[in-house]
Amino acid sequence: MSAAQGGASLGSGPTFSPPSRLPRADPNRPPTHPPQLSRELRGDDTGAWFHCEARFPAGHLHGAMALDRVLEVDAAGAVVLSGDPRLSSFDPREAVFFDLETTGLMGGGGNLAFIVGIATVDEDGGVHLVQYLLREPGDEAALLEGLLPTLEAAKFLVSFNGKSFDRHVLADRFVMNRMSPDVVLDTPHLDLIHPARRLFRRSLASCSLSSLEEACLGVFRHDDMPGSEAPAAWFAWLRTGDGSAVRRVQDHNALDLLSLVTLTAHLDRCVQAPGAALPDPAALAQAGRLLVERGEIDRGEQVLQILTRGDAQDPVVYGAMHHLAEHLRRSGRHEEALPLWRRMRAAAGGQDLHPWRSEAVALEHRLDRAGEALDVVDELLARLANGDGFAAQDELDGLLHRQERLRRRTGLSA
Repeated sequence: MSAAQGGASLGSGPTFSPPSRLPRADPNRPPTHPPQLSRELRGDDTGAWFHCEARFPAGHLHGAMALDRVLEVDAAGAVVLSGDPRLSSFDPREAVFFDLETTGLMGGGGNLAFIVGIATVDEDGGVHLVQYLLREPGDEAALLEGLLPTLEAAKFLVSFNGKSFDRHVLADRFVMNRMSPDVVLDTPHLDLIHPARRLFRRSLASCSLSSLEEACLGVFRHDDMPGSEAPAAWFAWLRTGDGSAVRRVQDHNALDLLSLVTLTAHLDRCVQAPGAALPDPAALAQAGRLLVERGEIDRGEQVLQILTRGDAQDPVVYGAMHHLAEHLRRSGRHEEALPLWRRMRAAAGGQDLHPWRSEAVALEHRLDRAGEALDVVDELLARLANGDGFAAQDELDGLLHRQERLRRRTGLSA
């Protein structure tokens, strides 16, 4: 079947050039151009789709990072980033990186995926990028049949917000075409948006993919089509046959896919070598917390310990002390937590009651040092009485009750 049969055409020729781009004024932020994609109509008289692809060698730079850096991502990093033990054998060469462009931003049976973008990693770290472009709604089953072998061969999926959106849209489309959605829903899935938010929510104004590209990857888009305009571009192509806007959607999708590959490598380095990868203290603190929570205790403690050497008046340092002390408390290492609580008390005074309570409880109940616990409670109550801090009535009643109990234990009760 020719491209002109049964639907709109993207034009003639096996390749097309991206739209012209204006150079940036800032030489330190050169624009990242989308790749040129080959194009082939595939299928038969029962349905066809446009198969668009490009290949990139292992050393190809996407922004400031070579694509083959993704080979450094191992199973340990994938599990820390995801919290999913099913990724304990993760290998980027066995993964499908995917991103959809759809006819709507909400789910539901009427939401078509008119571009299914796929990136796979070769043995040497080169990347193969493929876009399955829907020619018209009636060809959807053929496109999905063409896509299915790639998904079936994948042991892992990688996306950005795909667990919440993309995989469910794709699963719905399989169901609507009487095909099993298990290949999408049951495959272990690394969704990069969640670790990105954990690491950067306190240091970046936004954790959108475009913000992460500029802050972390050295990718600067110019004249990029917003995702919200993608549905209108495809519908306009169906109506008029003019594929220029759809080509811009393809550009957007291609950059998304390459960024998925390099962002995976970057996030892995953030948890494997956080001190080198995260110069921002707020992000470094988040990495330490994430490592501790995901069972990488030694590395997480080391990161938090480094941060606690700073000025306790700094909110990031104070937060690191809080999280490290809580971790030590939960681990039964109360003696190690005491210096942290004392520094926090000195820094915050009565403005934060938590370190006072935590130290008093540890001294009384865990370390059997009731006299020192009483000193802590007495000092806090004196500060509150002098206007240094505030305690709700129930908190104040609890402190007074603890004070009286400790006085009895130490023989100081009147």
